[in-house]
Amino acid sequence: MKEQEEERMMQKYQHIIDQLDSLLNDYIEKDRAAAGIAVGIVYDHQPIYAKGFGVKNIETGEPVDGNTLFHMASVSKTYVATAIMQLVEQGKIALDEMIMTYLPYFSLQDERYRDITVRHLLSHTSGMPDEEDYEWDRPQYDEEALERYVRQVSNLQLMWEPERGQYAYSNIAFEILGDVIAKVSGMSFEQYMKEHILMPLGMNHSSFFKPEVDYEQLATPHMLGMASHFGAKVSPVFPYNRAHGPSSTLLTSAAESCAYAMAYLNGGSVNEATILQPSSVEQVWQATAPADDYLYYQRIGLGWFMGHYKGNVAKAHGGMDTGFRSNLVLLPEKGIAVTIMFNTDYLGLHSVNNAILDVLLGEQVQVIPRSFTMHVAGILAKQGMEAALQEHCSGTDQRFTLGYVSSDEDYSYRYIAHHLFHNDEPEHAMKVLELAIQLDPEASDLRELRKQWLNPSSNAGK
Repeated sequence: MKEQEEERMMQKYQHIIDQLDSLLNDYIEKDRAAAGIAVGIVYDHQPIYAKGFGVKNIETGEPVDGNTLFHMASVSKTYVATAIMQLVEQGKIALDEMIMTYLPYFSLQDERYRDITVRHLLSHTSGMPDEEDYEWDRPQYDEEALERYVRQVSNLQLMWEPERGQYAYSNIAFEILGDVIAKVSGMSFEQYMKEHILMPLGMNHSSFFKPEVDYEQLATPHMLGMASHFGAKVSPVFPYNRAHGPSSTLLTSAAESCAYAMAYLNGGSVNEATILQPSSVEQVWQATAPADDYLYYQRIGLGWFMGHYKGNVAKAHGGMDTGFRSNLVLLPEKGIAVTIMFNTDYLGLHSVNNAILDVLLGEQVQVIPRSFTMHVAGILAKQGMEAALQEHCSGTDQRFTLGYVSSDEDYSYRYIAHHLFHNDEPEHAMKVLELAIQLDPEASDLRELRKQWLNPSSNAGK
C-alpha cells in the first residue's frame, strides 16, 4: 500500500510539473516581451519545482535556470522580519520598545518619532514616508552605508502619529530595522542575514551583499524598450545599494527560495534547521492593519501581507525595483508556496502567479493570461499605427482565443508610454500615447500628458 501511495503521489507531482512546463514555456515564447522567469514551488510541504525560462540577458542569450540569482526587491522584507523575530526570541529586541533604545542617533524633524516602536516599523504603521530615490546609479558598498542612511533621514516628517495604526508602505522603515539588526547583533546587517538565515537553510549562493555572489549566476535587469524591438532591453543600472540592503537587495534563486518557504510552512523549521519558533511564525502572520485591496495583500502583519486566494488563507510579499519583479505567496493550510522572479520590471506577475496556484489547487489552466495592451504595443512597433488600431478593435472572442484575457494586470497604454518615457525613449512613448488618444479622443488626461511631454521645460509629466 505504501508503494502504491508513493507511486500515486509521484504521478500527481509529474502531472503538475508537466502542466507548469507547458504553461510557462508558452508564456515566455508568446510575444517575447519578457526576458527571463524563474519559478520555485513547494507542494505538500516538499520542494517539487525550481526551473527557469527565457534568458538572463537578452544580449548574450544565456538561459535562466533554477539556480539563477534574481534581485528579490521587497521580498527581502520578510527576511528582515524573520531576523527581528530571532532577536526577539533571544531577548535582545522587544517589539514594543522604542527604536531610539536600539539606535540612539535615530531622529526626525517631527518629535513624534520618539514614539516609533519596532512593531510600528515592521507593520508599516509608523507614519514614516517612503523613499523616492534609491540611488541605484550611485551605489554605496561600505559597511557604514546603512547607518549613514539612517542618520540622513533626520530631515523627514511623519505623515501621522505612530499610534494611529494607519498603514502606509515605507522602505525607509525597513532600512531602520536593518540597522537595528546590525547594532543589536554586533555584526553587519548582511553578515547577520547570511549566518542566521541563509546558511542555516542551505541558501549558500544567496546573499544580501551583491559583491560576494557568483556573477555567472546573476540575472541581468531589463526594462521596457521599443528602439530595436518592443520588449526587454538591458537596464544601464543594477538595483543595488548597500544603504537599501534591508528593504531590497536579497539575491536568491528559485531553488534556494524553496528552503525559506518550507521553513515558514513548517512552523519555522526545515530539515535540521530552525530559524524561528512556531509562536514567532504565528506572530508575524497576525494582521495588524488593513493594507491593499488585492487577494493576498489585504492586511499587513509583521513584514508579511495576508489575505485569501480562492478560499485559502494566504501569506505573501511582492517586490519591484529597476529591472526586476518578484512574488512569494504561501498557502499554509495546503502546504503550498510559489515564488516567482522576473528580470523585467514592466510585466505583471500576478497572472503568472495565480495560474500556478490554480494548477497546484487542482484546476485545469489552459493558458497564462497576457496583457493585450502590451501585445498591441508590439504590433505598433512592428507594423505601425493602422495595424495597432485594427488589432485593438478586434473582437473579444479573438482576444480570448489568443490568450489575452482581461485581468487586473492588463496595463493601459498610458502605463506603457510612461515606462518608455522614463526609459529615455520619449519618441516611442509619444507613439504609444498617440495610439491611446486615437482610441479615446475625449480623454483630457492623455492630451494633457502629451502637452507636458512636448514641453521639455516641464517636469509635470514625470
